[in-house]
Amino acid sequence: MFARLFQFYREKSWLNWFLSVPLDYKNMKWISTNVVYDEFPLYLRRPDYQDVWNYKIRFTQRLNISHHLDKVKQNGLPESDYNLSLSDFDSDLCNLFDDHSEGIIFLIETYGGERNYWYYISEQTDYLNKIERIRQEFPNNAIESDLNDDTNWGFIKSYPFEIYNK
Repeated sequence: MFARLFQFYREKSWLNWFLSVPLDYKNMKWISTNVVYDEFPLYLRRPDYQDVWNYKIRFTQRLNISHHLDKVKQNGLPESDYNLSLSDFDSDLCNLFDDHSEGIIFLIETYGGERNYWYYISEQTDYLNKIERIRQEFPNNAIESDLNDDTNWGFIKSYPFEIYNK
């Protein structure tokens, strides 16, 4: 038994196993914080990954889906009732990709009348069809997307606030 466990560990099969277990974002612990940035509140939310850096090899493309918030307070944050009405939309965006083969969500920012959903995805991921599905299911929520190569995960590393331990 011990020899088998040692071989499992030595071959780094444990890492492959860990990366093959689908994440459950609804039941996953999320870390939330808010800070002041350029004199306005910035709300940050991210999944509490055991080690987000394990995904770096597979997911090299950084995708941002930006949602223009319709009902905001003067400080740029969404009105409370409106924010609650976005829960299904938010859940769909948090679960947009299969974390084993397509990508992971790594940050959600709410700032200045927008909510930005940040992902790292694989080059093969058909993200445009997923975004189109979101647009069709939630036609009243205006979204835009932007995809960039970020093999080194420079966005996380250079973010103004540390969001993941380096």
